[in-house]
Amino acid sequence: MPPATVVKTPRSSDGTHVYAEAVGSAQNPHVVFIHEATLCASVFDELFRDPHLTDHLYLVRYDLRCHGRSGIARAADSQHAALYASDFAAVASAFGLQRPILVAWGLGAAAVADICAHVNPLPISGIVYIAPLPFLGPMLPHTVTTRMLGITQTLSTARDAGGSGRAKTEFVNGLLAGATGRIPDATKAAWLGRSVAQDAEVTTAVLSRTHDPSKLLEVGREGMPLMILVGSEDALVDGPAVVRELRRHFRNAEAHVVVGGSHALFVDKKDEFVRLLLVFVGRLAVSASSPPLTKLAVGSAADGSRCALQVMTLMG
Repeated sequence: MPPATVVKTPRSSDGTHVYAEAVGSAQNPHVVFIHEATLCASVFDELFRDPHLTDHLYLVRYDLRCHGRSGIARAADSQHAALYASDFAAVASAFGLQRPILVAWGLGAAAVADICAHVNPLPISGIVYIAPLPFLGPMLPHTVTTRMLGITQTLSTARDAGGSGRAKTEFVNGLLAGATGRIPDATKAAWLGRSVAQDAEVTTAVLSRTHDPSKLLEVGREGMPLMILVGSEDALVDGPAVVRELRRHFRNAEAHVVVGGSHALFVDKKDEFVRLLLVFVGRLAVSASSPPLTKLAVGSAADGSRCALQVMTLMG
C-alpha cells in the first residue's frame, strides 16, 4: 500500500497559497522536490510512490506559484525572487523541515538561487540539480540547446493561447525526446495538460522574471554539497555547459551523465536516479546534522546491478 500523503496549503508572504504534499516519516532525512516550469509537482508521482525513497526519506513537493494547484498571482511584482523564497519558507515551516536537501528540475532550479538569496540563515544541507537551468536572464542562452532557446523566447513573448500552446507542445515533446525507455502516452498527455492550463500571460511573466544568482554561487564557493544529473540525450539543456559553469563556483560538486537519459531522466532512468539520490543523501546524513539515514538499501539499477549502502545511526 502506498504511504499516506499529507497535503498542506500554507500562504506565502503576499497571501498566495502554496499547494504542497509530503510522504514518509519525518524522522528520515528531509528532501524537497521542485518541478520544471509550466508543470507542477505531480511530475514526481512515480518517485513519491517508490518504496526505496518513501521508506528512507521524508519527501516533500510543492507547486511553484502560478503553477498547478498553487495560487495565481498577477500583480506586477508577483514574480519577485523574494516571493519564490517565501513560498519555500512557508512550505518548510508548514512541514517542520530540518535542513532539507533541495532537488530541482530544469527551470525550477532557478528557485534555489532565490532561496539562497532571500532565506537567512540558509536552512538547506545540499542541492541536487536534475538537468538544471539555474540561471535566468542573459546567462540562460549559454546553458540551453537551440531548441530550448527557441521555446523560451516564444513563451517569454507569446500572449495568445495559440502561440503559447504550440510552444508548450514543443516543450513537452522536448522534455521526453531521446528517452531510451518507453514513456507512457498518458504521462505526456498529463504534462501537456498541466502546461497548457497555465495561461499565456502567466507563462510570459514566469519566464521573464529576473533574479540574482550571486548568493547561490557564494554558498557554492563556501562548500555547499551539490550533485548535478544530466541526461546524455537531453534535447533542451546543454549538459556539459551547465556542469562547467556550476563547477567553476561549487567546490563540493559532483556530476553524473545518465546514459540514455532525457531531460526528464528521473522518469525514463528512474532506477539510476533513485540510486544516485540515495547515495548522495546517505553521504550527507553521515557527515551533517540532518536526521540519520539507517540501513539504507539502494534499489536495483536498470541494468540489473545492485548497489547497497549501509549507514549506521550515529549515536551521541
